[in-house]
Amino acid sequence: MTDKPWGTLVGVRPAKQLHRLLDQGINYEDAFVQMHKENIISAEKFALLWQVCQKERPILAESSRPHLFSIYVGVPFCPTRCLYCSFPAHSLSELGSLRKQFIAALLQEIAATGNLTQEFKLQPYTVYFGGGTPTALHAAELETIIIALRQAFPGTWREFTIEAGRPDTLTADHLAVMKQYGVNRVSVNPQTMHQETLNRIGRRHSPEDIVYAMQAVREAKIDIINMDLIIGLPGENTKLVQASVQQVLALSPENITLHVFSRKRASRYAQKEELFSLPDTNSIVEMHTTATTMITKQDYHPYYLYRQRDILGDLENIGYALPGCECLYNIAMIEERHHILGLGGGATSKFIRPDFSLKNLSSPKDVRMYIERVPQLLRLRELELKKSLSFS
Repeated sequence: MTDKPWGTLVGVRPAKQLHRLLDQGINYEDAFVQMHKENIISAEKFALLWQVCQKERPILAESSRPHLFSIYVGVPFCPTRCLYCSFPAHSLSELGSLRKQFIAALLQEIAATGNLTQEFKLQPYTVYFGGGTPTALHAAELETIIIALRQAFPGTWREFTIEAGRPDTLTADHLAVMKQYGVNRVSVNPQTMHQETLNRIGRRHSPEDIVYAMQAVREAKIDIINMDLIIGLPGENTKLVQASVQQVLALSPENITLHVFSRKRASRYAQKEELFSLPDTNSIVEMHTTATTMITKQDYHPYYLYRQRDILGDLENIGYALPGCECLYNIAMIEERHHILGLGGGATSKFIRPDFSLKNLSSPKDVRMYIERVPQLLRLRELELKKSLSFS
């Protein structure tokens, strides 16, 4: 397979271009003609993009009001660093001793940012804890942060997500805190359901741990569970992918996010890639087609989509949801029509203007630099938020 199904669309967010056409009232056929002419997108990928955009449109209409914003909280700690990861995350053995200092800096940032949003009469829409692995913090530490968020950003949050991606970090105490403070979406991310692959990529849990974690979240009666899988992990083939998808489907999560392995420059893989075997283009496309076919046969629909540099097979990452279970934050973050205030290590703030142009402001990935720079970040955030609101 040598053609490029996405044509010349190389950006992370291909749906943004189609949304601009939909804003003009353009129909399916005319939109495809225009995007195919400009970008040589294939009919198959355009159909996928159209389906995603149709799911996103009503949520974007709701979330794009100028007084709304979402909060991203970055917790830059993990039990270990996975082979493929380039996110801001320090292993607990490396910099776990800085947790208390990090939390103190984060609480300062939360309080000051809450004062700012209340001054401008802004209303929180969704809150998303990512990282890293937020459940790498003790349950009491997580509770302290959530209490601060609830005080700083009062009101009704349409969605409150916490990533518990590493099942070996999720405890009954964590779940009790989540339930008490209104968490209604949790991610439990296997990436694969094969022990050999888990060992290879540096995750210290078993497939059985995933099952136990899912059962625990269900017993806590949290509304929506997301599970991530990665297609194209070193050493895997279509048969192994098929088995992972079958096992995840058997657990009936409301969301399944299907990633494709990408060669990230800041990952451990990039430092030792000669030690690992990745599938060729034909193989990765076969794996991806098998997985997407299995998922969509079970009433899941694609609701958001993004791409990455050096993604295998020139493919895409897709979020699937059961009807009515779409992740509101993911849509707002990917389509960039909504202010997002990023708090914590490695978090990015997005300031959106009425013409949908934007300004990004990123916190340092290194937790030591983040702790030092919180006062500077707060000054820059206030400046950029004032600029964005002056356009409204």
